[in-house]
Amino acid sequence: MSRKEKTRKGYLLALSSLPMLAAMALIFWFSHQAGGSSSAQSNAVGVWVTELLGIEVPAGTPVASVPVFLGFNVRKLAHIFLYVLLGAGTLLFCAALPLPAVGAWRPVSAAGCATAVCFVYACLDEWHQSFVAGRTCAMGDVGVDGIGFVSAIAFCMAVWYLVRALRVRRAR
Repeated sequence: MSRKEKTRKGYLLALSSLPMLAAMALIFWFSHQAGGSSSAQSNAVGVWVTELLGIEVPAGTPVASVPVFLGFNVRKLAHIFLYVLLGAGTLLFCAALPLPAVGAWRPVSAAGCATAVCFVYACLDEWHQSFVAGRTCAMGDVGVDGIGFVSAIAFCMAVWYLVRALRVRRAR
């Protein structure tokens, strides 16, 4: 491999890491907020979402705990959304890595790498929250995070496969 190709691959790897690192920083920022601040922010978003969707909140119930979509409340939907971003960004980064092919298809190894990185980050994020005032380490949240990153990776892989199939079909 020439020096120019190595430089280009290095730039590609650095650029592809930016969405993943941005998602990680955003997740860390939200996780680092103290419990009261985080709850107030969730309730403010919850009020906006429930008013937008016309959902009635029972008296004495915190708005952030009211199910708004598929049984998930605002806090859990925020977990899912942030980890969708992380899953897609990490898959982009892992696809730029010089990973070996699984079978005849290299994207499978990128998806496995991205899933592992996201899972480890979700576990570390929950552990990090145990050191933040008013926050706890809830390993059940890792499962909710998993819904986000696995959905994003599966969707990206489906699109990747579809594009590949269309290219093969068009080449015939």
